[in-house]
Amino acid sequence: MTGLILGGSAARASGSTELFPGGAAPAEQSVSGTDAPTAAPEPVFSGVGAPPGEVVEAARASRLLPLAERMKAISEPLLDRPYLADPLGEGEGLDPDPPARYDVFDCLTFVEEVLALALSGDPVHAAQTRNALRYGDAAPTYATRRHFMELQWIPENVAAGWMVDATDRYGPTQTFTNQITASTWANWGRRTLFALDDDQLPVGEMRLEVLPLEQALEAVDQIAPGSIVLTVREHRPWVPLWVTHLGFTVPAERTTLRHASRMSSSRRVRDHSLEWYLEHLKTYENWKAAGISILEPREAGPRLSRLAAEGQGSTEPR
Repeated sequence: MTGLILGGSAARASGSTELFPGGAAPAEQSVSGTDAPTAAPEPVFSGVGAPPGEVVEAARASRLLPLAERMKAISEPLLDRPYLADPLGEGEGLDPDPPARYDVFDCLTFVEEVLALALSGDPVHAAQTRNALRYGDAAPTYATRRHFMELQWIPENVAAGWMVDATDRYGPTQTFTNQITASTWANWGRRTLFALDDDQLPVGEMRLEVLPLEQALEAVDQIAPGSIVLTVREHRPWVPLWVTHLGFTVPAERTTLRHASRMSSSRRVRDHSLEWYLEHLKTYENWKAAGISILEPREAGPRLSRLAAEGQGSTEPR
């Protein structure tokens, strides 16, 4: 899958490493800021296709709990799964990687899969939710996948009602904007990592609300469980992305980030104190971290959005 990670097997064939959750941005750095990519681990868990039994059990046992509690319960059996950049595709065509697997994850596929299971009434419907997050209403193909976080995945999933941007609830934000044109793509060094025709690349304005690191640290204890936390790098007008990593917060004594980490010391699904992680972001050197953005998933998001548009109900999460 790509979000801004690389375009599946097409990307790996080029010898690239994960850029971002979907396929193309520098990923996490180690504390020294020099986390060099390492060889992909051999999968040690079975789980291509249908979710493992323990995940199905967790989803069904937690189905009446609040969304954040469901996300925590569903993701518990996935802790320690190895990290693998861009493990998913469409099962055919340009990216024949499987549409779903549970033995390895990158940061985006981990978040998507947990959301798909948590937002579905039953695990048997998770594929529909997963496809809606990745492709919207389009048929699943490499070309219709939401490869680019800022231009596709975030704005389109917010517009569809799956989540809301909650960044400005936690302090003064900075608004990042960038106008992306055909020239931007033509001059971007990583353009060839995506097996898309020029007219399939999104153009237009990128916009993102960003909570600077110091403000995020001040508000860290207030960030709601179940929030999607996106790592945002400093603005570079010639680069069509800012987001290079994401995870979500889980209910705990201290605000905790659960994510598929590619730090060289622990390439796996794991928990970090969010405060520690934000301090860690300060160590990035080559492309400094500007801050974070925060999205809140919504219960039955698209359904609630349609009801609100038709004047039939509240849009507030339940």
